[in-house]
Amino acid sequence: MSDDAFARLDELAALIERRYPHIASIRPSGSSILYLLRAGEETRYVLWVRERAEYAWYGPAGRGPYLGPDAPDAVEAIGKELAP
Repeated sequence: MSDDAFARLDELAALIERRYPHIASIRPSGSSILYLLRAGEETRYVLWVRERAEYAWYGPAGRGPYLGPDAPDAVEAIGKELAP
């Protein structure tokens, strides 16, 4: 995983924390997956899909749906999905 993917996930995490304080976003050191935690809910996962240059949900069924190519668009999609 490239440093670019790490930087994109870190940017997304910072935007989520500023915009949606009820969602904790954590990218463990060296991980290419961003963990999204909300009280009383299951953990959700987001990754940067380099081949598509786009953020995507990640889960047991694999990648998708896609959240958009830039962090602000992805944050909007995440906020709608994980609204309080």
